[in-house]
Amino acid sequence: MPHYRLYYAPGACSLASHIALEEIQRAGLADYATTRLLLPAGDQKKPEFLAVNPRGHVPVLSYRLDGKEGLLSENLAILRFLMRQHPQARLLPEAPELEARGWEWLSWLATDVHSYAFMQVFYPMRYAESLAAQAEVEASGRALLTRYWADLESRLPEQGFVFGSGQDDGFSVVDALLIVFYRWAKRYGFAPQRNYPRWVALSERTLARPSVQAVFADERINLSDRLPPRPAHLYQIPESD
Repeated sequence: MPHYRLYYAPGACSLASHIALEEIQRAGLADYATTRLLLPAGDQKKPEFLAVNPRGHVPVLSYRLDGKEGLLSENLAILRFLMRQHPQARLLPEAPELEARGWEWLSWLATDVHSYAFMQVFYPMRYAESLAAQAEVEASGRALLTRYWADLESRLPEQGFVFGSGQDDGFSVVDALLIVFYRWAKRYGFAPQRNYPRWVALSERTLARPSVQAVFADERINLSDRLPPRPAHLYQIPESD
């Protein structure tokens, strides 16, 4: 049986790969273990992890298949690899057009939403030196994300998963990645629970899934996790329900 090890950080984008592996394991197709990295503690910069991924990023997947061992980084690459290795897990629809739609979603979320907009909110100091300029960078990222959330909401079904309905189990890795962003949006003060009812309905169905509950428990995260205090020049996140 194939064996995997996922290097992840709690609540990071690696959460989607973690959920995919849990789905695969519950289907009896492979087993996996995890290595937890705490980014605030700098675990990603320590020599033992840099020996695994010199870029210092999560996720990383180590695998043993048919007597061969390897390492793979980058979330989308890992998700594609797992999908191709275990088509029985139905991590994306098999029909070519629907599979392409899945990658359309995943690519947009990984690039525009995560790497472009959210990084401005997470790390404005990477883009500007002065405190005033950093505040402007974050404001730019927040404006983009507000626009993206409206786009996302308009493209979601009224109920069910992206590729399913309220009656059909159409769960996919798109839904797994969307719960990552729902949690981030909630933590960073966008209040998706009040503003985006379709996203709320999808997130509730995702969170009710046993694999997702198991992964949230393993990572020791939930939707009510609060951020630590932020610097005074950045956006101060209001209390949310």
